[in-house]
Amino acid sequence: MRYAEAFAAGSQTARTFAGVARAASEQGLAFRVAGTLVAVEVDVGSQVRRGQVLARLDPGDLELRRQVSAAGVAQARAQARNAHAGYERAVGLFESGSASMADLDAARAAYESAGASELSATTALRLAEQQVAYTRLLAPVDGSVKRIAVEVNEAVAAGQTVLVVIDTGGGLEVHVTVPESFIGGLARGRPAQVVFGAVGGAELEASVTEVGSAATGAGGFPVVVRLDEGGAGTRIRPGMAAEVTFAIESPAATGVLVAPRAVAQDRRGRFVYVLLPSGDDGAATVERREVETGALTPGGLEIVSGVAAGEYVATAGLRTLASGQRVRLLESEPTR
Repeated sequence: MRYAEAFAAGSQTARTFAGVARAASEQGLAFRVAGTLVAVEVDVGSQVRRGQVLARLDPGDLELRRQVSAAGVAQARAQARNAHAGYERAVGLFESGSASMADLDAARAAYESAGASELSATTALRLAEQQVAYTRLLAPVDGSVKRIAVEVNEAVAAGQTVLVVIDTGGGLEVHVTVPESFIGGLARGRPAQVVFGAVGGAELEASVTEVGSAATGAGGFPVVVRLDEGGAGTRIRPGMAAEVTFAIESPAATGVLVAPRAVAQDRRGRFVYVLLPSGDDGAATVERREVETGALTPGGLEIVSGVAAGEYVATAGLRTLASGQRVRLLESEPTR
């Protein structure tokens, strides 16, 4: 005989929801400059190290600009040296009385202008060198490649996502959708248990990190749980299906809660069949009890009188039961 245990309203009851594992941190990577993609050095699923080259653009045009800037620096330096020598000669001539103050001021101005031009040319060269360096896309973290969004020989715009990299050191999260009737019983920091069937069904500890404030299109609220440090294991990967169990408070009732399917009704009113265990052999005696019901809550149907917390009530085969009947108890069922 299948049964469920009646429990006091306001206590916690376990609720399980389907979810999907995701990386706690993943980054879309893009070039800082536009160009033609000439190489992708990794594949989807590749493990990468921080600083590793992931993809490269054709640096041709930017390399030419760098060479022009380098030539500009050489020219500016030559002009600065010439202006410095001219200024030194003007100082000597002024001290010997062979040049006027106006000649000295003109030489000083030419020298300072040449120095500024050299600094400007040097800065332009650094910028050109950075532009060339930006044609290489580097991994910002240790991780794995989740997705490659472009093809070789494709023209890529600056800021366009080229690859998505998962930060393997950032841990794993599980995203679930919780119905509105249960969302009020969840809060950040509440513990949860996560089971991944694909890796042997091991139960992992987790905690709630995000509780959505608005419903999604699926009619529920998004909730995110974070697997505890070191609990995920190396076999769990983003995208794996999971079952997440929360202990949720049963609100809006003051009596005892039972599974709604345990309550039947006939001409005498509503009633349940209470199963009274009579020994260690798994047998129980059936007892019919009239009940007064209250509100239907997310935790179950409120029983104002007739059943005590902790008693077993039948949840199946109610039409075939009768008071005094002997039955054998099978596994218990969730309340709802």
